[in-house]
Amino acid sequence: MSKHHKQPLLTPEKYIRTRARILPIGACYINDNWKDSGFAMIIVTRQHINGNITHGAYMVDLYCLGVKDSFWNFNQHPQEFRELLEKQQRANDFGLRIRTVDYQVAHNIIYGAIEFAEEFGFYPHKSFEVTRYILEEDTDHIQLMDIEFGFKGKPLYISSPENPGEKNRVFAHLEKRLGTGNYHFITEVEADEFFEREEEDKSDAVDYHDPEVKKNLILSFIATAESPGKFMKRNPEKLVEIMENAEIICSEYMITEEESGKASATIKELFDFRISEELFSREILFGKTVLPAISKEIRRQAERLYHMASDEQLFTDKHIKEGLDEAERMMQQYPDIPVFQYLYLKFMELKTGISALLPELKEFADRDPDYQPFAYMYAMSFITNKPVDTSRRISDSLHLKNFFPGRNSFCREEVLLYMQMLILDYGLSGELAMLEEMLSYMERHYPGLMREDQIFQAKISKIPYVLEWCAKWAKENV
Repeated sequence: MSKHHKQPLLTPEKYIRTRARILPIGACYINDNWKDSGFAMIIVTRQHINGNITHGAYMVDLYCLGVKDSFWNFNQHPQEFRELLEKQQRANDFGLRIRTVDYQVAHNIIYGAIEFAEEFGFYPHKSFEVTRYILEEDTDHIQLMDIEFGFKGKPLYISSPENPGEKNRVFAHLEKRLGTGNYHFITEVEADEFFEREEEDKSDAVDYHDPEVKKNLILSFIATAESPGKFMKRNPEKLVEIMENAEIICSEYMITEEESGKASATIKELFDFRISEELFSREILFGKTVLPAISKEIRRQAERLYHMASDEQLFTDKHIKEGLDEAERMMQQYPDIPVFQYLYLKFMELKTGISALLPELKEFADRDPDYQPFAYMYAMSFITNKPVDTSRRISDSLHLKNFFPGRNSFCREEVLLYMQMLILDYGLSGELAMLEEMLSYMERHYPGLMREDQIFQAKISKIPYVLEWCAKWAKENV
């Protein structure tokens, strides 16, 4: 290249997008009260070879919205950066005093909040398109941490009078997406009273170790749980109360600490992988089919049809028939693409139940044994039809890592199928410690992945075992 044609200098933004991750990570900072406030102001620095600093700052709402805003500063002199930190400390004496934090913690907070928010349709601020490149790529080499997002498993939005537009937008979105009662929505003025009330509710919890309380709880459970099907139709609220009581009986009296500890270790080992942000992996979409030229259109159609099959508010006979007709049309249009055959089976499951599909699922699984959805649905149908013939061997042999050797990251639908199979297996085989730990693990790590009706069915599977234990206890003690 001639000396008269020098390579043009990169703009700061392009440098960040293309080269920031080459720079070593420096000190990272966070506000002291991020756990209590549900809000994190995080600064991540990168060190240039000349000693200067490029940094990203991220405003993170752990309760609801994820990354609300971010900004970057390029190639700052260290003194200038120190002055910025000091100014930050002075400006936030009454709320956001900052301290250093390990990068791993900062990374987990940012990407964990993003993942939680996206479950409910909230996406990072557009500025994150640049500032994300100051962070490490969100891959398996960053160890996952157990950080709570939302409030008690639900989104919590605290509105500010300074931003009425956001308040109205978020409220309308939550109401449409989740429905009343499935999220918390309060103002800054109400916040202190809200959290005090939650603490009081916790402190007023019933002592289920009290002999009289225990006796009344168990007798009440026996009286109402003998016919759960009737209660589901006649009084679903009462059945929810029964299931909450069953949770208490299970965890307090039916599962030993040793069983719980072993189950916890097993579940942690079973889920030693990451969930990617995509709904479908290439394997679910195409199986062993060569990637077609119209793969993007196939993905779009498959995701559209999947959402039809997953919206529990639309589970009517008419909606299911429309879904089946659409799935059959897609199967005819794309006969070699297995995802549409899988989606057809999902609608059939809604129509008849998984147990009724055993012959058809066996045929699909025999025809394409390497296609995970067919294998998992067949396993679930087999378990429901022949629970006495099942054992943990089914779950162990169909571990995701065995099914996809060499992969440590799986798409949402692959993991959801895996969870459903494990829960069904544990529930019908009476492995209550494993089932309890499984549901607890999902609530902590994958809130919102399973529909409420799927989780509810998992809890109902415990009723026969809990009822048997309660009846035995009552016979001996009442």
